[in-house]
Amino acid sequence: MTNYQHYLATVERVYPVVFAELASTWCVECSEGSGNQIKLVAANGTVYHRLDVAPINAPDMWTDKQPISDAFIEYIARGFARVTPLRQSVYRNNMSHWLERGLQGLQSVFSEREGLLQAVSQVDYPYPSKVKLDGDYFPCWVLGEKDNQIMVSVIDRRCGTLMKSLPVVGEQLVDTEHWFSAQVIDSSEEAIETAHYHIADLVTAPIDRTEDEPKLADVITNPCASTISPVVSVMLMMAVVVAFFVILKIVLGF
Repeated sequence: MTNYQHYLATVERVYPVVFAELASTWCVECSEGSGNQIKLVAANGTVYHRLDVAPINAPDMWTDKQPISDAFIEYIARGFARVTPLRQSVYRNNMSHWLERGLQGLQSVFSEREGLLQAVSQVDYPYPSKVKLDGDYFPCWVLGEKDNQIMVSVIDRRCGTLMKSLPVVGEQLVDTEHWFSAQVIDSSEEAIETAHYHIADLVTAPIDRTEDEPKLADVITNPCASTISPVVSVMLMMAVVVAFFVILKIVLGF
């Protein structure tokens, strides 16, 4: 098995795991206080994805409170499965950003929902690569196609974020098979562990800060699952200290 075949086999094993962890009903939530940003939110309130949209396109592209097509989730999962086996730091630094912002690159160049939906449904995309710009090669994401042009987004080496999408021709991209063959590729187990690590921060349900204070019995019987107010916490500590000295006095007889 060549290194490229090993990479493809790893991606094939990672993708179902990633999609299973991301798959749920994502609904659009228009953020009133966040300018032109929208969120893709699960039923439990977890924010899976964020997008900056032009006000003129927002109502037609993303309808508030409505579920989105699974094709968008598949696009994010497909790309994430294709980047997790790579060990290069520039791609690893980008993983969390891809999970939360991966759709931004394509949606920013489409003004109609149908065109965007068709673009994210192309199974050959997205994938990590390198693109030649001004004589140098830069790490990037190959996002998809629009008007027979290939859209890419360069990865900022410093912080792992994605830059503005731009069209390129195929000759500007490195040869996919040769490039992946030259990379250090993790095993499927290592790649899945990497995926779990990054998805955990994204999909963990937010803590509800409005819950009632737990009962004292709950604190005693299940302390790891409970929180108590600072006043009650101090009182409990004082009670333990006093009880300790009382018992010590009785035992030692003074």
